Amino acid sequence: MKLKAIPRITSGLVALALGVLLVFDLVIGVFPNEADTTRQIRARVTNSLAIQVASLAQAQDMRAVDRTLRGVQSRDADLLSLGLRRADGSLLAQAGEHTKHWLESNPKDSVSIQADGRRWGALEVVFRPASLASASSWRMPPTFRFIALFTLVGSVLFYLYLRRVLQHLDPSAAVPERVRGAFDALSEGVLIVDGNGRVLLANRGFQALRPDPDGGELIGKRAADLTWLVPAASRTGTADATADATPWMTAMTTHSKVQGHTFDVTWDGEVTAKVVVDCSPVQDDRGTVRGCIVTFGDVTALEKSHQQLLDVLADLASSKEQLEHKNAELEQLASHDSLSACLNRRALFERAEPAFREASQRDRRLACIMVDIDHFKSINDRHGHAAGDRAIQRVGELLRQNMRPTDLAGRYGGEEFCLIVRDVTPERAAKLAESIRARLAADRGVEVADGERLVLTASFGLALLEVGAKTLSELIDQADRAMYRAKQTGRNRVVEFASGTHHGASQFLELAT
Repeated sequence: MKLKAIPRITSGLVALALGVLLVFDLVIGVFPNEADTTRQIRARVTNSLAIQVASLAQAQDMRAVDRTLRGVQSRDADLLSLGLRRADGSLLAQAGEHTKHWLESNPKDSVSIQADGRRWGALEVVFRPASLASASSWRMPPTFRFIALFTLVGSVLFYLYLRRVLQHLDPSAAVPERVRGAFDALSEGVLIVDGNGRVLLANRGFQALRPDPDGGELIGKRAADLTWLVPAASRTGTADATADATPWMTAMTTHSKVQGHTFDVTWDGEVTAKVVVDCSPVQDDRGTVRGCIVTFGDVTALEKSHQQLLDVLADLASSKEQLEHKNAELEQLASHDSLSACLNRRALFERAEPAFREASQRDRRLACIMVDIDHFKSINDRHGHAAGDRAIQRVGELLRQNMRPTDLAGRYGGEEFCLIVRDVTPERAAKLAESIRARLAADRGVEVADGERLVLTASFGLALLEVGAKTLSELIDQADRAMYRAKQTGRNRVVEFASGTHHGASQFLELAT
């Protein structure tokens, strides 16, 4: 777990102060040198003992000298041996194995003793090495004791001082408690940053948007350090986006509001929220930007509802399209003959009536062609009803191939068909009827048993609106009468219903075949 701010600063200050002291010690020697101190102490001890021993030696009290040396050596663990040696080299008194230790390279000291202005002898002292001395009687060096004490006391004092001072520097203290409470009551996420992008306030709404609830305290942290926020909220929306590209930094740089910026909050590759950001810079009386108020509107539910609505509308559109397709199929089934694919009789009259009415009222041309398959009963009797059905299909196919989009073709009944042709001259109507008749007779389009193809013919009757028909039924009847005239005069021909009568009979005009 990361250290909190005050202990972290305290440890840094203590380390910095110790570093400064150690540098001063290297330069000017703040701390005493332990080896020098030890040598000085041992020299003072040796000199004091030499004075005492010299007094006893001059009094010829060697037993007192011996007791003194032994007593001093037994009380000081750092003393390996002591010896009083005359100028001639004879050893008068000793404590410890002095002869042995004096010859070895141990730390030792010798103080000359004078008598009557001449060198009488010397006091020889052999000390333990410093490492052996500390091992035999452990004690912490003064420098280490100072560092330990400074660290302990300094840490406590720095901590108490910083804890009090940082109350005035705490970013959260910049926003009163009642203001934070008011912001927490808002449903939108609110983030207040200072001019450097440090977080001064983050309300509960913003905390709820965080995909990393264990990401630590936000107050005092730079908003740019929020790795889940900066890349998504930046203008580029890329992972390498910088803090300067965020909407709040843009608002503070341009001194203007940034509104309606939308981005997705993602965590571990999954979108956790969809957010709309509005940023408003905070300026003082001199126009200097001191910070920015950033609001985060969570539109995740709204976006989800919108997407669901779009899905429903797409389903409705698809259902509507399917329904229209089914309706078209039903309309096709209800209005067209299933065998010939032409209009049935009811649909033919429904669609032909407006065409007839328009032609009559606007004095426009209209023609009706009736078609009847020749010897149809004989086809059924000789080749079967399947051959008769194929004959009906072939005639319906030829009529649909030769009609225009504005024309109407229907099965009138049985083997009889009706073709309504708009805006056509008498010559063009006659030519159309003759063309269909000729193609039907020439193509052998009906297959019967054993691969034989049947020659199929039909009789055509043509009637024109200008002849004088008053109703659609009358026009169809005229064409029907002309078609029966074609059958009576030899079949496989086109006969036109002509105007006028002859001895009370209708007049017909047989067209050349």
